[in-house]
Amino acid sequence: MALNIAPGDEIGHRKAPLIPVANLKMNNGGMVWKEYQVRLPEGFVADDLKEPSAWRQIQGAKGLVKHDRLYLVAFDESWAAEAIVGYADGEKVVLCKPRLTTFPERFDKLFETELFRIEWVGVGFCVIRKTDNTRMTQPVSSAAIAERELSALHPRGDK
Repeated sequence: MALNIAPGDEIGHRKAPLIPVANLKMNNGGMVWKEYQVRLPEGFVADDLKEPSAWRQIQGAKGLVKHDRLYLVAFDESWAAEAIVGYADGEKVVLCKPRLTTFPERFDKLFETELFRIEWVGVGFCVIRKTDNTRMTQPVSSAAIAERELSALHPRGDK
């Protein structure tokens, strides 16, 4: 059986997720270059930092320029990278040798009950129902707040 592959297409080539404009936050706006924190979208892996087109949405709206400094944080916060913009135009960004740092797994397990668990969802902590993995609350800034929200959801016996 012949495969229908257009010239230039690669088998199994994975497209990097686009980085949303809202995930770019300026840390410092200097006179020569700017420093940004970038929250990477879910599914973004370190190897995707090599993909210039992942920056298309940001370049269309705000626009990074050569020499800007980036602190990139993985969705699950398991790793981060520091990089300098080496090239940028209206659609793409090329990073110079990103330096990766991996973070250890949590030392303290997040709270859970037989019905619910607390989970990091990239922008905060949420209560997740175990039976169907449904998000029961909006993301909050700390695990302690999520624990309070979990206790409010938990069924209580009336006396």
